Amino acid sequence: MPAPATADYDARWGYRHFDARRYERRRYGGLVRGLNLRLLERVLARALAGVDGRRLVLDVPCGTGIIGDYLSARGFQIVGADISPAMLEVAAERGHALGLLRADLEAPPWRPRSFDAVVCVRFLMHVPAPSRPRVLRTLAGLTHGPLIATVCHPYTVKSVGRSMRRLLGRPTKRSPRLTRRALAAEVEAADLTLERVIPVLPLLSEVWVVVLRNRAPTT
Repeated sequence: MPAPATADYDARWGYRHFDARRYERRRYGGLVRGLNLRLLERVLARALAGVDGRRLVLDVPCGTGIIGDYLSARGFQIVGADISPAMLEVAAERGHALGLLRADLEAPPWRPRSFDAVVCVRFLMHVPAPSRPRVLRTLAGLTHGPLIATVCHPYTVKSVGRSMRRLLGRPTKRSPRLTRRALAAEVEAADLTLERVIPVLPLLSEVWVVVLRNRAPTT
């Protein structure tokens, strides 16, 4: 299935056909990556602590279901969505999701405010800055509760080392990293409220878990 003409970034389509198990091993395998995953999961659970009602959570993009699996074990009802059939196949083997669906984040099939919360891990960093407010607004519109997302930030020892290498003219691999000011500006552009910013591991992890909410309608 070719990518539609409206697609404007690789993350939206790049994982349709690939080895999902290999991706999971590369992303979360080993001692250090496994520890980072455990820390991230705990922070996500903290961010979701105030969610009540049915505790119905949309995990999007759900990938291989590893995050949804953790949250399901803690009493949340997980609906997973991803554009990659390979990812969904592995996620289905975990057997803990209430439902799994192939879906495009830019054109979600659910009605507004269908979920108690939306969780979006390791996606926004791949979305170009001009598109991020639109994506945030779309995802937040699916919940009457929080949108909980991960973003990368520059306030780490690793980022300092990367900056030094660039000053020395050495190439570095770099994904978008948001300062607090840039994050606040993008949230404002999305017409959302930034409720909390939770570092996964201060000075060592480049990941923040951010809690966003739709603004109350003005009268």
